[in-house]
Amino acid sequence: MPRFLKPGAMDRKTYSDQLSKTFDVMWLRAKDEVSVLAPYFHKINISEGDTFRIGDVGSSLTMPVRNEDTAKRPYAHVAPGFSKELTLLPYRLFVRVTDNMRRMERYGKVAGMVSGLPNAAKAKIEYQRVDIFNSQTFSGTAGADSLALCHDTHPHQNIEYGTWDNLGTGVATVGNLHALRLLGQKMTNEWGRPMPVTLKDWLIPPDLQRTFEEIKIAPKDPETALNTPNVLINGMQYVMSPHLTDTDAYFGFGDLTGEEKGIYEVSLMDPSVADVTDGDPDIVLHKRIKAVNAFGYGTSKNIFASAGA
Repeated sequence: MPRFLKPGAMDRKTYSDQLSKTFDVMWLRAKDEVSVLAPYFHKINISEGDTFRIGDVGSSLTMPVRNEDTAKRPYAHVAPGFSKELTLLPYRLFVRVTDNMRRMERYGKVAGMVSGLPNAAKAKIEYQRVDIFNSQTFSGTAGADSLALCHDTHPHQNIEYGTWDNLGTGVATVGNLHALRLLGQKMTNEWGRPMPVTLKDWLIPPDLQRTFEEIKIAPKDPETALNTPNVLINGMQYVMSPHLTDTDAYFGFGDLTGEEKGIYEVSLMDPSVADVTDGDPDIVLHKRIKAVNAFGYGTSKNIFASAGA
């Protein structure tokens, strides 16, 4: 079978420089892309260590009590809460171009292979994020309180004040979305006092886009004939992730920020590229991409979800 050969005029250095330029451009483009799931995580960059402890120590105190100046002083302290340790792991991937590949290359495949490395790292991180929603939301014991991310009996940081609930039920309907929103509005802190969480947007699989779009734009409740206005949830936005494996599950995210988001992305090393210098004259280009990170959650009063059944 005939083979298309590149002309020999392009020397090793010129070819290597051209591939490096292609790679650098694609690396910049990949970093500019905003991940779908990144906004829901509290990102922490650390400079040393292979573990990181996360937790949900309370930040509220009991209310002041009546107390005269000469009476015994009533002191307060925060609830101890729960904590867990995340283990950071390294991830690496290499590409290399040999001199033979340069001379025998067909159809520009080498440049595509090299420039695909940054997006491979970006995809890996997105899969690490979505794993929490796919495998730890409704089952398991990965939380700091040894429960799944969403559960109907999370213990408060101060266990004397019972439990809290961020687990909804049923398929995505107007009524069930309102019930999930109401869980946020009725959230309490570790001392049993109201701590309303306002849901801002939904995370859904592509299978539910039609349902959420209909609810979003409908002026009236689209599921009844009672002429009831469609309110409260119709102003919320939704984000679709093609990586969600459950076609019925949906997630609501509140307005809490920072550590109160409850789910963490801890990075010792963000995806970084380096040249591999083996000194082999037949390796035209050799690059490595590496990241060291961990993903996990303590407990989250900012995330509410239903498995859709």
